[in-house]
Amino acid sequence: MERYKNINSIEEVKKVLGDFQELYKCKDIKKVDNYVDEEFSSREDLAVLGSSMGQWCFNTEDIKTLIKSHLANENNYWKDVNFKFQEAKIFADENVAWVVSLGVIRNTITEDEYIENTIKKVKELLDREDRSKVDALKAASQMANTLRQIEKGENYIWPVRFTCVLIKENQAWKFHQMQFSFDSETWPDRLDDETYIKSIFEMPEVNSKAKYEEVRNTIQILQDGYIKRDVNYVDEYMKEVFLLNEDLIVIGTDADELCLGVEAARGIVESDWKYWGDFKFNVENALISVNGDVAYFTTKAFLERNITAKTMLGWVNSSNKYTFSSEEAPKHKLLEALNDTIGYMYEMQKGETFIVPMRFSGVLVRKDGKWLVQHLQYSDYNEGMPEVRKFE
Repeated sequence: MERYKNINSIEEVKKVLGDFQELYKCKDIKKVDNYVDEEFSSREDLAVLGSSMGQWCFNTEDIKTLIKSHLANENNYWKDVNFKFQEAKIFADENVAWVVSLGVIRNTITEDEYIENTIKKVKELLDREDRSKVDALKAASQMANTLRQIEKGENYIWPVRFTCVLIKENQAWKFHQMQFSFDSETWPDRLDDETYIKSIFEMPEVNSKAKYEEVRNTIQILQDGYIKRDVNYVDEYMKEVFLLNEDLIVIGTDADELCLGVEAARGIVESDWKYWGDFKFNVENALISVNGDVAYFTTKAFLERNITAKTMLGWVNSSNKYTFSSEEAPKHKLLEALNDTIGYMYEMQKGETFIVPMRFSGVLVRKDGKWLVQHLQYSDYNEGMPEVRKFE
């Protein structure tokens, strides 16, 4: 049995996860302060990442604010949250555990509610004194998406990804890192050269580069592969960086990018190198923790590429061909195609330079004196209501 499959530890962690689920089920905001004080680690390098860009929490007070925002009733899509911990992948030794779970959030939003919210956003965009063609296209994109969404019905089910690392403190399991994220299908927070800001990449300097040099070296090799993007190097790269067994997990940004096992992980790496662009993450200031033979990190990242209008028009054509040949109802086909076409027009108007802020995190284990990746997660930021829905 692998050392990170300690049955006793896994059972103890399941109990902690169950209590976390109960907090989201009962939605009693009065319990949050005490819960966070008791269930989150007091060690340095504490980090909880919410789904939006401003939700990087490095202390318990910020974590309390984040969780309270999830449990609040007003203007909130985090209604019925099921983390599906009974189906989660849980790994643990005696002192550290990590969890990968794919849950759902359910909500009911009436057609009138959705439309009124969109009208409010459109008015804010078009009432600006400095409004531009980009604003007009963004407004049109929001209206098209609203028509597309309400056609699918008032019951909303959004997939949510939840990952965390727990450590043993005074014989009790405590959360030390945590991340909430959503599936994405477009560029949710695209920037360009004019709007690029350092904060999308800079991390607080909480530990020195030398402190975890061996772990950081592996992360640097991971980065080097994404800089070179040489598909002939993929197999060698996998051996050099990843723990090559059935427990390897890589989560990409798209809904279908849950990669379990070596072949699936290899596939996402090769695909990224071929099609994705330049993926850069902050290696130097990555937030790293080490607990025995397990290390874990989280850091800010961005994806940068140039996409010509010709290329994007080709994507419009391909997307619409796929939509029109699907088994969907004719009305839904038109709404889907309208949404995609206007969305691409909006992106083309913003120019050919794409800078997409992201997060990047993972877990490594030491094997034969070498640090190897067992779990990776690439995630986009999500501002507001998620776009990707599930149907049952």
